[in-house]
Amino acid sequence: MMKALDLPPPVTGYLRGVTERARAAAEDRLVGVWLFGSAALGDFSATRSDLDVQAVVTTPLNRAEREALAARLSHEALPCPVRGLEFVLYAEPDLVLPEGPAFGLNLNIGPRIERAVNLEAGEQHGFWFVLDISIGRRHGHALAGPEAAEVFPEPDPAAVRRALRDALDWYAAHGGSPVETVLSACRAWAFATDGRWRSKAEAARWARTRLDDSSTVDRALRLRDGTDEPPLTGRDTRPLVESARAAASS
Repeated sequence: MMKALDLPPPVTGYLRGVTERARAAAEDRLVGVWLFGSAALGDFSATRSDLDVQAVVTTPLNRAEREALAARLSHEALPCPVRGLEFVLYAEPDLVLPEGPAFGLNLNIGPRIERAVNLEAGEQHGFWFVLDISIGRRHGHALAGPEAAEVFPEPDPAAVRRALRDALDWYAAHGGSPVETVLSACRAWAFATDGRWRSKAEAARWARTRLDDSSTVDRALRLRDGTDEPPLTGRDTRPLVESARAAASS
């Protein structure tokens, strides 16, 4: 049963549709379905946010079953009412692998994100999934099944810190969105400092009180909200990324 969430009716209806399709694909193998990400952390925006949904099954779905589920969740089959859906499917044994969690399906679809269907965990950077699980087991909302913390194991603290560093290195090397780089760096810095996961907006507010000059964080928040002003550059974001990485390395 889905907890009460402060989400628009089209979004809650869409999440029910996603959950029903996951249940139909897995049948009695379904352990649960959870909402992660900004919507679970109370920072959802219908104009800018994705919906992050994770599902777990007792035993792996075969390739044909995973492909069929991806097709049933496609934007054409189930139109996404917001920017996009990021859907990840795990089998329970693959959540406790020594090398970290390995998904069976990683699906990105929607009207305003690049479509991607990954059926092999080796096709993606593993650090994103370690971080998602660390955040989601504490803050995820059950759409079906038990609470997330009852199903998703707590990642090793050293693995989480390593994932934070890897994510920050990815932002530094690949650029990403400068706004996302700043907000993600704020969240990494905050977690590395006190072990508490925050939404990106809350982490930005946390960070700005600890900076001598918070102008970069302030600009990132304004740009995120659609303010028309000059964009951030790598020169703007680099000091904050370096500070966050130092905190995650200590």
